[in-house]
Amino acid sequence: MYDDDEIDLRTLKYVLYLRKSTEDEGRQIRSIKDQERDCRELGQRLGLNIVAVISEQKSAKKPGNRPEFLSMLRRIRKKEFDAIIAWHPDRLARNMVEAGKIIHMLDTDVIKDIRFVSHQFSNDANGKMLLGMLFVFSKHYSDDLSSKVTRGVRGNLRDYKSAGTPKHGYIRDKEGVYRKDEGNFEIIQAAWRLRAKGFNQQETRDSLNSQGYQTSPQNRGGR
Repeated sequence: MYDDDEIDLRTLKYVLYLRKSTEDEGRQIRSIKDQERDCRELGQRLGLNIVAVISEQKSAKKPGNRPEFLSMLRRIRKKEFDAIIAWHPDRLARNMVEAGKIIHMLDTDVIKDIRFVSHQFSNDANGKMLLGMLFVFSKHYSDDLSSKVTRGVRGNLRDYKSAGTPKHGYIRDKEGVYRKDEGNFEIIQAAWRLRAKGFNQQETRDSLNSQGYQTSPQNRGGR
């Protein structure tokens, strides 16, 4: 077990891990470039030896979704790196499987130190407890955001409002409400009747094409 009094952090090989994904709200999470700048400033201030930079734009909500992150852990086990610098704990994990891997690697001295721009970490019992709590909070944020999005989509559908790309046979008006797409609505109805009668996909497609059906409904929205 190491703490700041037992090991000179300047002798460790640090890797910067940077992450941003579509689940992040733009103004709350720094860009990859901003994260790198802040992490490098931290490393320079503490006199840390940064030997590599790893970045990716993937969600950390589910385990196994980030190839660069998993590669980083393998390289740490191979002793290419000793320690990690990240902007915030939620850049490292928003799921408990990968959070648990990081805590275990700290417990077994595979990861010798972690530094965050936004939080102070100490590699001891209290520090790992607080890190674990921050991982839990990160998971809760991700789960809560997903729940709110799902609830909003379902609410829009109940109000006949669009939840994204307009559906075939419908358009989306200025209020976001689905409306029948004039003649195309009847064309789609007829196509479904053909399928119900046993017509195959090619025959149904030929019928749609012969009637001049427009196959890109997203270009017809906003009427």
